[in-house]
Amino acid sequence: MAALVKKYRIGKNRLAQGLLKGFSLTDSGELRTFGEASRRLVYLGALDGVQKDFAWGRLAFEAELGDGMALGVRIFASNEARFVRKGVLTQVDDFLLDESVGEEPKAALFLAAGCLEAVGVTDLLLNGLTGRYLWISVEVLGAGSAVLRNFRVYSPEDNFFNSFPEVYRTDGDFFRRYLSIFNVMYADFQEKIDALDQYLDLDTAPSALLPVFAHWLGLELDGNFLDDSQLRILLKNAFSLICAKGTRKAIVGVVRILTDAPVYVLERQSSQGKEAPYDFTVLLQCVPDERLYSRLKFLINQFKPLRSRVSLVFLDNCGRLDSFACLDLNAAVSEPEPGRADSAALNGLVCLQ
Repeated sequence: MAALVKKYRIGKNRLAQGLLKGFSLTDSGELRTFGEASRRLVYLGALDGVQKDFAWGRLAFEAELGDGMALGVRIFASNEARFVRKGVLTQVDDFLLDESVGEEPKAALFLAAGCLEAVGVTDLLLNGLTGRYLWISVEVLGAGSAVLRNFRVYSPEDNFFNSFPEVYRTDGDFFRRYLSIFNVMYADFQEKIDALDQYLDLDTAPSALLPVFAHWLGLELDGNFLDDSQLRILLKNAFSLICAKGTRKAIVGVVRILTDAPVYVLERQSSQGKEAPYDFTVLLQCVPDERLYSRLKFLINQFKPLRSRVSLVFLDNCGRLDSFACLDLNAAVSEPEPGRADSAALNGLVCLQ
């Protein structure tokens, strides 16, 4: 019978407890390089398998490296969390996570412990690594920007190989490595199946799926004029907006997705202020923005009443003739003031008497 596969996810909290040199930890749990250093290092504290001689199976993570950058990984396991250094019993975590300790003594400890080393890979089989505790070090060389994310450790090393009769598992290193290809593929597929609910959650769904959800709801999103956050808000409110389609509530709701500016809807009013039974005007109290205008017009056209025409007007901070000037919004009545032609300009607030 196949053994139960255990999965350890190294999340934000564990990464924050590690030693990061040249990396910063983001709110989403990603490690991003900063500065101009050509060597960046990550040391992670011990991962506890609880049992003695625990068989570690596989390390996997995602990496985005700039041009000319190299990636190195070192891993070792041990049943002991302490070692003797210069005659003193020292915790391995205290030693590896101490920023004042140089890189050469730490590299010597990895080598003395029989570490597994790999270059340029983000998916590594941990064949032969046994011990209750597991320590991981990742090194990035070269100038540029890099991102590391989604660290996972699995056990056992190969569920497929261990399910075969013992006769196939005797001196079967080639057979083990051959089956590990399919075992890794199976594990990746299983991860996607286990996370299927995240693909249907609007907060966690990949950006590429959002236009598909919009298409299911009959929304047109040609031109990618909405960023991810705005598109997620639109999809979350799509049901209520579609139910209110053709009403003032839907028009105001659509506008609120793109801007926080005060919005007013004038029904039966054209942009010229004339009575028009099928027209309405949307007033936005903000500075005119051509990009915002086109995005709003595209969305409003999908939620406005049938046969109606919409005019979108931006209200400046001050009104002028031939434009929309609304009292208490963007215009005020000023009393005429006497002035001299050689000391004041005729700007609307000064008149000649």
